[in-house]
Amino acid sequence: MTGITLDWSVDEWLAYLEAIHPVEIELGLARVSSVAEKLGCLRPADRVILVGGTNGKGTTSALLAALLRAQGMSVGIYNSPHIHRYNERVTLDGEFISDSDLCRSFQAVEDARGDTSLTYFEFGTLAALWHFSQTAPDAVVLEIGLGGRLDAVNIVDADLSVVTSIGLDHQAWLGDTTEQIAYEKCSIARPGRWLVCGQQTPPATAAETVSAIGGLWCCRDSDFTADLRDEGLEVSYRVSGVDKTLKFPEYSIPHHNVATAVQALGLMGWLPQDDVIVQTVAALRVPGRWQVVRQNERTYVLDVAHNPQAAAYLRHHVDRVDCLVLGMLSDKDVAGVIEALPEPDRIITVTLDTWRGLSADALAERIELTGRVVADRFDNMEDALTAVPEEGVILIAGSFYTVEAAGELITAREGTWNSI
Repeated sequence: MTGITLDWSVDEWLAYLEAIHPVEIELGLARVSSVAEKLGCLRPADRVILVGGTNGKGTTSALLAALLRAQGMSVGIYNSPHIHRYNERVTLDGEFISDSDLCRSFQAVEDARGDTSLTYFEFGTLAALWHFSQTAPDAVVLEIGLGGRLDAVNIVDADLSVVTSIGLDHQAWLGDTTEQIAYEKCSIARPGRWLVCGQQTPPATAAETVSAIGGLWCCRDSDFTADLRDEGLEVSYRVSGVDKTLKFPEYSIPHHNVATAVQALGLMGWLPQDDVIVQTVAALRVPGRWQVVRQNERTYVLDVAHNPQAAAYLRHHVDRVDCLVLGMLSDKDVAGVIEALPEPDRIITVTLDTWRGLSADALAERIELTGRVVADRFDNMEDALTAVPEEGVILIAGSFYTVEAAGELITAREGTWNSI
């Protein structure tokens, strides 16, 4: 069909993307790089930032972009997965890509790929890069989808790389040890350019990988810090060889992601004035992470928390959970997440209707192997939400798909969202 203009809607394009490749994930850069060269999108902006990591990619990407925009820059973000609409994956200056621009980008990739087979993610990545190359923002922040070394996003010519955290996740593709995963994630480094790592005491393979590539290594606690104090968050970081400290009385994203973003932009000389940094951090809200809605005597807390590292961080910020509504993918560490999350009075499992999704029964079986009891099992989120208590804290977690389904239903009831 190459060369033919396809008058399709976004949904029709997405159905096509799902159908043209036999598997959803196929790691490797050769195919996607060859198409990117034809499209001329390997350098989609004057400033290009790569963001990888096990957890915190979305919040860190959002803060990096917000801090750049606070200086008057035009900034694009590419991330995944989306919460409600595919268009959320591609934003420019806070606005989602329009249906017409998205379809035009898909068409450009289709015209360029010829006989080259592309996965859903690769096709979408190329469409985003092409869109940015056409709109010419001052900067783009590009979130790695899975791993780093062989992820489609890693084809770009990047000025700065960030690895937010390193933990066990996606072991089927990345390896069974944090050492292996550190190698995969830190392989987004570039010769002579900074890679900033937000992980405390990362595996030795992290710095070794950056060094082997010829990159410049900057790591949390060795080069910058994020300290929680009674009056808020204190971040110490370095700019042009000078140590600086900033205090943040208000922030709604994990403290270590704040520090990582500030240090990364500081190394590049891309930070705004101190007061602007503090104001920007205080104002930032990221959908699907740290969201609260209160309805009468019931408080919903929504957070993706799809691996033990993310779940453990959530436990430190939610004092009590009366009910946990959990939906997870089959390749996730269910036992690790359950043990890391705040212990709830009641657990409800819900089926994730996607190719990697666990059924409510299968998820419940994994949970009960940890010694916990599952109260109810439902095939859809709508039924699950009818079974939650009338009052107390309801934690909804486990996957972007879980948060998406719950968020749509809860906001339909005219809830008011707030930050934790």
